[in-house]
Amino acid sequence: MRILAVSDIHGEDEVLDRLRVHAHNPRYDHIIIAGDLTNRGPVSYAVDLLNIIDGKSLFAVHGNMDPPEVAELLEERGVSIHGKKKKLGDWNIVGLGGSNHTPFGTPSEMTEEEIKSVIDKAKLDKFSIFVSHPPPKGVLDTVGGDIHVGSESVRKAIDEKKPIIVICGHIHEHEGQELLGETLVVKLKPAMMMRAAEIKIDKGIEVNFIDL
Repeated sequence: MRILAVSDIHGEDEVLDRLRVHAHNPRYDHIIIAGDLTNRGPVSYAVDLLNIIDGKSLFAVHGNMDPPEVAELLEERGVSIHGKKKKLGDWNIVGLGGSNHTPFGTPSEMTEEEIKSVIDKAKLDKFSIFVSHPPPKGVLDTVGGDIHVGSESVRKAIDEKKPIIVICGHIHEHEGQELLGETLVVKLKPAMMMRAAEIKIDKGIEVNFIDL
């Protein structure tokens, strides 16, 4: 199974042009969007984005910069995995949209207790591909040099449930992969910076960070 994963598109028009090429490449079985399709809207951009990917297997969560109308659109299109678990081959895919609180008062923020409730509802497990907009606290999540701003509830869920992989975005400063216990955390650089990841999951996991 080969996945093209992107996050933090933030309404960038050039990403639409790039995804027209990449999204329907037959080498990819699925497309994952890990949040922040827009920059506080407009919803019309998210509509255009989904129309470009239409016909391809797509799983998405909204980000903290997406207004509720974008989350509703993802639900209406049947691609949202926020608070859900869906079968995906020999595994399952679970999603968490929005983020823990930021200093900026963005449209879709939650308390850590609310984040825990969403993850609990989805029943994350050791066979899960976990798509979380915010990274786990302490993993590729620093801003301002050394301030960790990831989600404590995401970190606790990974520690307890041990999903096979976490695909996350949100913090623009980092791109990379890091093991957290038995779980591989894949931190995406913003797609608005023309970055993405190609993830192959078979007997093992292979991650390549690519230019869009």
